Amino acid sequence: MLLSGPPGCGKTLFASAVARSCEASFFAASSAVWQSHGHLGDMLRAMRKSFKDAIAAAPAILLIDEFDSFGSRKNLRGDSAAYGLQVINALLEQLDGAAAREGVVVIAATNRPDDIDDALRRPGRLDRHIAVEMPDQEAREQILSAHVGVALPQDELKTIAVATSGYSGAALRQLTRDARRIARKSRRPVCGSDFISIVPPVAALTQKERWPVCVHEAGHALVGLTLGIGDVEAIVVARQAAHRDESVGHVEWRRPVVRNRTLRAYRDEIAMLLGGRAAEKAVLDEMYVGSGGVEGSDLNRAADIATILIAGHGVQALGYTDVSRSRDLDQLRRADPILRRRVERLLAEELTRAEEIVKERGADVMRIAEALMEHEVLPGEVVNKVIPGRNAPP
Repeated sequence: MLLSGPPGCGKTLFASAVARSCEASFFAASSAVWQSHGHLGDMLRAMRKSFKDAIAAAPAILLIDEFDSFGSRKNLRGDSAAYGLQVINALLEQLDGAAAREGVVVIAATNRPDDIDDALRRPGRLDRHIAVEMPDQEAREQILSAHVGVALPQDELKTIAVATSGYSGAALRQLTRDARRIARKSRRPVCGSDFISIVPPVAALTQKERWPVCVHEAGHALVGLTLGIGDVEAIVVARQAAHRDESVGHVEWRRPVVRNRTLRAYRDEIAMLLGGRAAEKAVLDEMYVGSGGVEGSDLNRAADIATILIAGHGVQALGYTDVSRSRDLDQLRRADPILRRRVERLLAEELTRAEEIVKERGADVMRIAEALMEHEVLPGEVVNKVIPGRNAPP
């Protein structure tokens, strides 16, 4: 099994918890640990020993951490290519020995799953992939409660959880240690004020600050529903934020499983991602910076999809490039000015289409945005009531 997620999100803890719940032995290894034994031969012996130790103690869980450090054979270059090739081949040999390691489950953990050799992820090897996300507000409340060990007032716990937006599980554990240190210096039990004195201050967003976000998210929802992207699970626009530049709104989608997507479906996805920007322009006659600026933003995702369509699926020009990682797609656009212009043209076309939908159904955008001003979370069933005939074409 392959575990992926940002640093500190609990991948190692997950693997050890699996071992405990299965009453299995737990072994941890990594490329760095194996390499520390010496040259290539020593590393390969250390690798094989880790597998042998796990087999001898079966049932067992063998965790291989920082798995992306092994790299991919198609990216091997220079003097280290031969070294890296032998390491990956040896690892493939160990993973293929499923019959010889009965009772041993291998769990690989990584921050960058796209950097792993395809052969390591093929069926029969690390074919099961679980993405471990950063904890949301509810999860942060639960993690804090577990680490603190004492009951904090619910309003204080919620304030701390809001203030720690973007914190990993590891960061929350460190926060608890810091709060306990403050309490020990004062010779008293830990309390909510100890946390609040450390975390960024939480400020309520004004109506003026929330309104553009409500319009933006309403645009995403309306364009996506019109184009049949899926059903809205919920639309969220927070009332409080710890950082002025953090994202306070998003749309949660419930989407059907499609085995073979059409090129039009990908273009619809781009239009939905640009729907927030289109709504700002149509309703507010202004555009805000929230659509771009960071990895994972609307513009980043839309540009990547457009690049894959043009460079990998022959839209606008026949051709094929085997690139899927966001940073590789960005590098491809930087290196090829013709591709960059084609991507910009495709994005402009889909932004225009999103604007047409928003203008045609401007009343629905306003109804969703006004409902969001009243409610922090707008469930999908409420959205359907707010915009009757939601799937009517523009």
